[in-house]
Amino acid sequence: MPTPSASAPISLINAKTGDPSATLKKETGGGAHGVLITAPSLTAFKQGIGMTRKRGTCVLVGLPPGEFPVPLFDVVANCITIRGSFVGTRRDMAEALAFAAEGKVKADIELQPLASINQIFDRLEHGDIASRVVLEFVQA
Repeated sequence: MPTPSASAPISLINAKTGDPSATLKKETGGGAHGVLITAPSLTAFKQGIGMTRKRGTCVLVGLPPGEFPVPLFDVVANCITIRGSFVGTRRDMAEALAFAAEGKVKADIELQPLASINQIFDRLEHGDIASRVVLEFVQA
């Protein structure tokens, strides 16, 4: 997947001077893998989903007033996951993100070669996987 060049990193996208979703998608070669929207604004929600790349996840925090029309064709065609939460406060969220930034949150991931797929399915069937298994695809 294309990524921004090292010589031209993105530092700021001004939503008042253009389409931030199109700009981010162009500069990153497809959009963000994960988008976290904390502003209770329909515009922010729409822009966040627009910034999410194919197979990415967009998390909506808070409740803006009114209804939020989701661009169904784009979400389904691009396999975008939309999650929502309004549990906790902004301070709670800031503390949780600080824990992650300090390395206090660890994902329990087991890396296995693709050749182990049958054993992994057997382990899944028997409940013998603690959290998640990531398959490693080695190119020939």
